[in-house]
Amino acid sequence: MKTTKIITVAGLTSLLTLTGTPFLTAHAADGGQMNSIGTIEFTINKNTEPPQNPLNPDPNNPVVPKDENDHEPGTAGPLSIDYVSNFRFLSQESSGATETYYADLDHLTDKNSGNDIDTPNFVQVTDKRGSNTGWRLTVTQNEQFKNENGKDYLDGAILTLKNGTPNSKDDGKAPSVDQGIKLTPGATSGSQVMNAADGQGTGTWFAYFGKDDEEAKKSIELVVPGNAKKVKGMYTTKLTWTLTDSPA
Repeated sequence: MKTTKIITVAGLTSLLTLTGTPFLTAHAADGGQMNSIGTIEFTINKNTEPPQNPLNPDPNNPVVPKDENDHEPGTAGPLSIDYVSNFRFLSQESSGATETYYADLDHLTDKNSGNDIDTPNFVQVTDKRGSNTGWRLTVTQNEQFKNENGKDYLDGAILTLKNGTPNSKDDGKAPSVDQGIKLTPGATSGSQVMNAADGQGTGTWFAYFGKDDEEAKKSIELVVPGNAKKVKGMYTTKLTWTLTDSPA
């Protein structure tokens, strides 16, 4: 029996010597596999976006208009109108000739630095829906310029928005901006200002009128006929800007 055991052990020893460790690893257990997952959930961003400098947009450097009390706040929601300039044609002497007047630049204040900024008049739109399905912005002049006395109108006056230029700091494809937008007082449908087709206009976009301050000084135009009654006092018109999720 001892001999047998010795032979057996010797045989095993010889086998290990000849084959090495592969004899042992051939019988190692498989470690197997295991899966894990990664998740992210998107919610609807309904925050109001602050206005920015249209020439040098930066969400970390918001601006406020100098005439802030005369501005409506931006609309809330994932598709929003954040800001629209008021068109100020200032004080003019009455004339019996047909005259062309131009709106003053928009006067803003940098909220962080407190510095005053003059920019072209502009409208700011933000699309953070995530669907990239486009949108359309129109403007309607609700009625003709009306005197503060409540009865006299600036008959025949024509308001035109010229030299529209798109801009954005975001990576989305640019929407189109209409040129020479001539408004008709009391029109039943709006005049197109910007149109973002499918895949365009994601993020925050601006349409500013005049590529720089000099061009902007002659980009919001009001032509008043010579025969229009010009009673002393302030004349005002209201513009309604409408943003829809249905691009043209």
